Amino acid sequence: MKFLLLIALFVVAASATDSNDPISQESNVEYNGKYHYHYELKDGSKATQDGVLKSVNADHNGESVHGKYSFVGDDGQTYVVSYVADENGFQPVGEHLPTPPPTPESVLKALEYIRLHPYQTPEKKH
Repeated sequence: MKFLLLIALFVVAASATDSNDPISQESNVEYNGKYHYHYELKDGSKATQDGVLKSVNADHNGESVHGKYSFVGDDGQTYVVSYVADENGFQPVGEHLPTPPPTPESVLKALEYIRLHPYQTPEKKH
């Protein structure tokens, strides 16, 4: 009886392992702001990211990051997202992600007009 109880406890403990335990992982950080990491989980999820410190302009430095992650959805399909994150924001790409409609021509013309004719504050009269 004790033997069966011991086996039952072992089976319960073995089945309680987390599916998000990593099966592989690596990381590297350098003094100059460059880094890399990668991991893969038992549930099939994976992520990889690389970053570098870059000069955005004369007054600002920032990180430029690119990476990719994937996961298995509830429907059993694997979803993949690749991305860039830099001074232009976070820019994800994936077949399953919605895409915005094209910008109307009238809005593009208005933006171009604003760019060519920036607002200037009126000078105060003394």
